[in-house]
Parts: sequence; structure tokens; C-alpha cells
Amino acid sequence: MTDTAKPPKQLLAEIGKVDPNKMKHVQTNEENSLPSAEAIAQEKTETELRERIGNFDKNNLKHTQPQEKVVLPTGEDIVHEKTEVELRERIGSFSKGSLYHVEPEEKTVLPTEEDIIHEKTEVELRERIGSFSKDSLKHVEPEEKTVLPTEEEIVHEKTEVELRERIGSFSKDSLKHVEPEEKTVLPSEEDVQQEKTEVELRKSIGEFDKNNLKHQQVDEKNPLPSTEAIEAEKKEEEFKHSIEGFNRKSLKKAETDVKNPLPTKEVIQQEKKAAK
Repeated sequence: MTDTAKPPKQLLAEIGKVDPNKMKHVQTNEENSLPSAEAIAQEKTETELRERIGNFDKNNLKHTQPQEKVVLPTGEDIVHEKTEVELRERIGSFSKGSLYHVEPEEKTVLPTEEDIIHEKTEVELRERIGSFSKDSLKHVEPEEKTVLPTEEEIVHEKTEVELRERIGSFSKDSLKHVEPEEKTVLPSEEDVQQEKTEVELRKSIGEFDKNNLKHQQVDEKNPLPSTEAIEAEKKEEEFKHSIEGFNRKSLKKAETDVKNPLPTKEVIQQEKKAAK
């Protein structure tokens, strides 16, 4: 619905003023939608399936003896557990006396040009939102529509209802007990080789001498804005000053042409049905 359209109450009032003698008689064709061939075939199939399920004889089923299997941890589980044990031992035996005291260095980071522009834009938006007047808004009546379900949605809903009823009435006593079978899995050659490699790496890391490392001096840089950024900021400030100093009295008054479209035949028929 557009802002220039009439509200439903006003349209109903205008429709009530129409002279019925000036209206023409229209013959209504009533259609009766029968189910399609696919829907009939689907319903037949569901009926046959229900009959076959209801007539099924449980005595035709064979008894099955379950096999129990033993599952051992894999190579990855063994390596993971060993790693955790070694880490706990190293953490428990770690000495705080080997740590060096480090003085923290506090740095002052200046905002970039993009941060300054973003902050200015947010300040302007907040000022415009704070000074916005709700009186300039127009009232709009919402239009409510009723959507009927399609044939596919009805069939889907019926199927879900039947499934819920069958699940709710299902008896657990018809289920048979099954014993799980547990298997023993040994680590492969690749897992053993990987474990050996990890052990050698841990030994080399534990025997590493920190005195072989060299001290590096950190070079701190503070980038300043370029001349192009300064020129762009100056142009923005001049543009803002020109907008703030703009004289509204130099604008000319314009008359607004409001158009009100009349309702179509279909809309009138729908309104009559709704009134009944």
C-alpha cells in the first residue's frame, strides 16, 4: 500500500454510497477442484503399505545372536595420552626461578584517517537522528492477507500426523535385545613411526639451549597522514561549512500533486466478500 492510497475504512464508506441499480449482473463460475491422478496414486500406495504393515507376521523373523567385540585404543589415542602425561610432568616440575623479569612497554596508538572519518560520520548521524521529527511521518494502515495451504502442504501435514500417531502407539516390547561386538585394533606401522618421530622431537626441544639465541632490537614506527589525506580532510571540512551556512530562503516553494487511484473490480469484489 502506498502513502497516497485511501485507508480501507474510507474505501468501504465510498463503496456503500454506490447505487446498486447502476451495477451490471455478472455470472459467477464455480470451480470444484478434484484431486489429481498423482494424489490418488499416492493415497493408494499409502493404503497398501498400511495394510501390509498391519498383516505382517512377526513369526517369519529369524533370531540373531549378537557378537561382543573388544575395542582397544588407537595409535592416535595412545600418542595423545602420552603427550598429555609428559606435559603434566613438565608443568609440575617447572621452576619459576628460570624465568626472566620483563618490563612491559606501553605504546600509544593514534587513530588512522579512516577511524577519524568513521567517528565524524557517526557523530553526524547521531545528531540527525536526535533532531528527527516524527510529525513528518504519514500514517499507513496495514493490509492483512489470508493465505490458504496448497494441496502439497495438506498431503505433507496428513503424512506427519499419521507418522506421529504410529510413533506414539509403537510398542517397545516388540524389539529384541542385541549384544554389541567389540573389536581389538592394534596400531599400524605409520602410527608407530609417527610416535617415534614425536618422541625424538620432544627430546630435541627439551635439550635446546636458549643461550644460542640472539637479542633483537624492536624498531617502532609512527606513520603520519600523507599530504593527500590532509587535503581530503580540508575539502570535507569546507564542504560541511558550506552545507551549514546554506540559506533555506533561497529555495522555491513547490506544490505537491497527490494522486488517489480508484479501486478495481477485483478489489471491490474482495471487499464485498469480506463484508459478508
